[in-house]
Amino acid sequence: MKYVSLFSGIGGLESSNVLPEMLCDINPACRSALQLRFPSIPVWDDVCTLNPPLADVVAGGFPCQDISTGGKQAGFSGHRSSLFYQMLRVASECRASTIVAENVPNLIDMQGGAVMRAVIESLVEAGFDQIGWRLLNARQFGLPQQRNRVFLVASKCADVARSVHRPLPSVVSEDPSGAADGFYWTAGIQSICYSRGFAPTLKVGSSLSIPSPPAVFFDGVVRKLTAPECLRLQGFDPDAFVGIAEKNLLLMAGNAVPVPAGHFVMSGIQAPVHGLDLHESPQFGWSRYPRHGLYTDGVLFEVTHEHGPLASNLWDMIDRDNRAPLSCRASSGLLRRLQRSEKDCPAPLLEALRRLTVDSTTDQESVVRI
Repeated sequence: MKYVSLFSGIGGLESSNVLPEMLCDINPACRSALQLRFPSIPVWDDVCTLNPPLADVVAGGFPCQDISTGGKQAGFSGHRSSLFYQMLRVASECRASTIVAENVPNLIDMQGGAVMRAVIESLVEAGFDQIGWRLLNARQFGLPQQRNRVFLVASKCADVARSVHRPLPSVVSEDPSGAADGFYWTAGIQSICYSRGFAPTLKVGSSLSIPSPPAVFFDGVVRKLTAPECLRLQGFDPDAFVGIAEKNLLLMAGNAVPVPAGHFVMSGIQAPVHGLDLHESPQFGWSRYPRHGLYTDGVLFEVTHEHGPLASNLWDMIDRDNRAPLSCRASSGLLRRLQRSEKDCPAPLLEALRRLTVDSTTDQESVVRI
């Protein structure tokens, strides 16, 4: 299988045993990381000027900023997410038989399904008329990070499109004790997404490109997750990124595809199962798109998947010797936001945050009452 990777970031949506023919990303820091990971593979800087080699598959997590619930939701009228159409151009020039795309779950629901319909209709018009998509969580692949993403496989072969719906590998690790928990220290007005045994979704950061990794709470310690920890939560080996600045690594980790999820999707394309037995039912009309679906021969199907275990072993992913605390400023800011919003926060975490904001001139009961 020959494939080209677009919007590559630092990788993740790639085969476990076949190198890509070419990688492409507009971010110079990401290109530096890709050159470290794939020293023999050419890396291009702009999908709009890319002259691709022949390939069987074009894969990429096209930009989600215009689709994400955290963005302006311009949809395909936005400049960045409309780069999806560059994927179609590259696939045509590659003479590819399959396109693999990854994006945020809101792709399915946005604008009453209009964006998803545009994706499907554009793929069909381009000749990729067998389409399967599935919502996958990083926690289904042994990574204790709550990261749901849509993986879409559009192909000229029905078995390839259906491959995304095959059974998941059994790799989940659980730690019911909740020895380490994750949460958003930048939240408080909205939920902090306190997560027992796992981290909430890693994000790119603020609109100013300031990295804001989630925090971890264990043994009374409250601190931010480090860049190596964030990379591990995406399935990467931190040693593969030596020499890249911590700030850049945090931003890139927040935008990456979980490695084992990417491997799962791509391996299904390499060896599709003929006649895969699925629990599917036809859907009538275009007003609702299922989380897991197929589009074939002009008919939309919902595919049903059983709910399996989810990883909750954050304790295994963190550096337990690192006890550098969240700053007093960050802790007090979170406490103030929690006080104003009255959002839920576990009592042990509140107590730990109070300890971090000790000030001899301030009565602690006046700092926050929850």
